[in-house]
Amino acid sequence: MTRPAALAAVLCLGLLGTACGERAEPTGSAVELYPVTVRSSGQPPVVVRGRAERIAVVAPGPLTTLLQLGARERIVAVPGSAARLAGTAAPVVDRRGRILWDELEARRPDLIVASPLASGEELGRSGQATGAAVYVADETSIRGVERSISDLGLLVGEPLAARRLIGRIEESRQTVEERLAGKRRVTVFVDTGFFTTVSDRSLVGDLIRRAGGRNVAGSTPEPGPFDLRHLAEVDPEVYLATSDSNTSLRALRKDARTRRLSAIREGRFAVIPARLLQPGAHTGAALVTIARLLHPDAFR
Repeated sequence: MTRPAALAAVLCLGLLGTACGERAEPTGSAVELYPVTVRSSGQPPVVVRGRAERIAVVAPGPLTTLLQLGARERIVAVPGSAARLAGTAAPVVDRRGRILWDELEARRPDLIVASPLASGEELGRSGQATGAAVYVADETSIRGVERSISDLGLLVGEPLAARRLIGRIEESRQTVEERLAGKRRVTVFVDTGFFTTVSDRSLVGDLIRRAGGRNVAGSTPEPGPFDLRHLAEVDPEVYLATSDSNTSLRALRKDARTRRLSAIREGRFAVIPARLLQPGAHTGAALVTIARLLHPDAFR
């Protein structure tokens, strides 16, 4: 078997419905994975000739995925907020989310894993300085998350573990789809803090849609706090807040601008753990959680 043909036999995620075609699940240890090429979100394709041994992760979502894939001992750099999750890995992202490029390069990674929020120019510079491959995960939808899990599985030499993680997400998606068959969509507002919200074009927006909701903020909300007069006009049926938003039902009921919202008057308010909304291994659990909050009757 030629190497391109071997790669084609590695991991075809037929369950993704988008895309893959060139990969199928391996049937034995003799299948050669490398060299392998994966598509990076908004960046040039990534080509690696062996599994990554020194991984620098500068975003929390991919970190969760890599830990679930069993790559903990190979992670040498992580976001500061997640340092406790990865043993001896050095923190290379400060509390404000800024990447500490000098510290990152000092860890001598052979793979840098980032989110689309990172500067493409600086990622490229660090890649050149260290010789590391640079991979940017897709964090815009459930399908994008699944593709990134598949890619990371190949990059770290754990394609079957990646397949299992994707299988769990797909099981959750199918369960939700079956439970919500015929259900009317529920209007939703998501508060990530100080009335800042999310776009339909984000992972959270996709989760809401697949959980039988309609995001009242739409696809292009203005940066910063959502216009509360407009929020009163669209009057969402459910108000969701992330756990790091410091938002509470009690505070919303005291606020003259929000206490008349249907969701607040009727107590259809819930707090979602922020970690569930990080793109990666928890995405299936996030989908089920949101679906239960929007359609509790469908899960009784």
